[in-house]
Amino acid sequence: MRAAMADLACPGAAWPDYDGGSLLNLMRTLSGELGGPDLGHAPLRGDALDGIGRHRHVCLLLIDGLGAAQLRRLGPDSRLLAEQRAEIGSVFPPTTAAAVTTVLTGRAPAEHGLIGWHQLHGDEIIAPLPLYVRDPAGSASAPQALADSLFRAPPLFERFARPAALLLPDFIADSPCSRFHAGDAERVAYRGLDDGFRRLEARLRSTTPGFHYLYLPQLDTLMHERGPDSAQARRLLAAIDAAFAALLEAAAACDAAVVAIADHGFVAAPATQWLDVDADAELYGLLARPLSGETRLAYCHVRPGLAGRFLELARERLGHACWAVPGAELLAAGVFGPGTAHPELARRCGDVALIARPGWNLRDTLPGEKTLRLSGVHAGVHPDEQAIPLIVFRPVPMA
Repeated sequence: MRAAMADLACPGAAWPDYDGGSLLNLMRTLSGELGGPDLGHAPLRGDALDGIGRHRHVCLLLIDGLGAAQLRRLGPDSRLLAEQRAEIGSVFPPTTAAAVTTVLTGRAPAEHGLIGWHQLHGDEIIAPLPLYVRDPAGSASAPQALADSLFRAPPLFERFARPAALLLPDFIADSPCSRFHAGDAERVAYRGLDDGFRRLEARLRSTTPGFHYLYLPQLDTLMHERGPDSAQARRLLAAIDAAFAALLEAAAACDAAVVAIADHGFVAAPATQWLDVDADAELYGLLARPLSGETRLAYCHVRPGLAGRFLELARERLGHACWAVPGAELLAAGVFGPGTAHPELARRCGDVALIARPGWNLRDTLPGEKTLRLSGVHAGVHPDEQAIPLIVFRPVPMA
């Protein structure tokens, strides 16, 4: 599979290693260790999680956006880095919709079908996590109705052989997405970073074995706004690291193993390297729908019979900023992972995918939208977007 990805015409691209070095493989191994289902994928390479299910508690912290490069640069003396066991890969695309859904279901993006912040769903372009319709304007589709038709891969944590809880920020804890992917597992809403760690530590005092998932989106939000190498990001990571170090003290006393991961990394988004695809009226006029996907990966749905012309023009006019790849080639290369493909996968990845080159971002702006401006981004093929840390703390058995 990796050889097929390497054949795609994107020099220097970093693709997931679904044969044992990705989030998908981590979740397969974790499920096996905790008495969950056999997900049918390759196990995680190495022994970092071997026997982790023998601990009374197992905690999985997902620090959104904390790529391996960000951890090295922003936290060279951090406890997080000190406990890192390996670098692994995310999934493709390395973005929250795809990667967090893989964590919550144990399924590859090819299987669960969520492959971007915006994606085609039926005849609409929607945002699958906040569940709104980008196009067409004035759609009457309601969030719960979208959720009922969109989410297909069954939740994973409810199938572990021990009680599971998802600790989620209060602004998403009761969303349709959270309710579906928690299934019958407990959902615990927290308010702010300190409250999230405090609630997790309290759960470790129980003598009943448990699995605890803590989702931390704060760093991702800040790096989008301020950039992945900003002073603000450095300070926030220091606060997360201090809370993590305190958690490990509690974990050591409660026979709790702690695994910390990210969903993706980050790259900077220079203001001078945003390409407005809709500025080229001829090229943009070949599209049947607005762009979907991400600013680092745009899926292009072309009018019937015009895909060849669009591909030719995109390579000619946009080639300095992106690689134009037929959607069928992405599918054939297996970039979205193994398993039985979601029935809408081929439609969602479009006729042509525009994969941004280093430093570049792609956008279009619909009537009523503000022009998107971000300082940090992800979802492309730069190594810093794909590589994430695998951090594991195992308490020393009492003598």
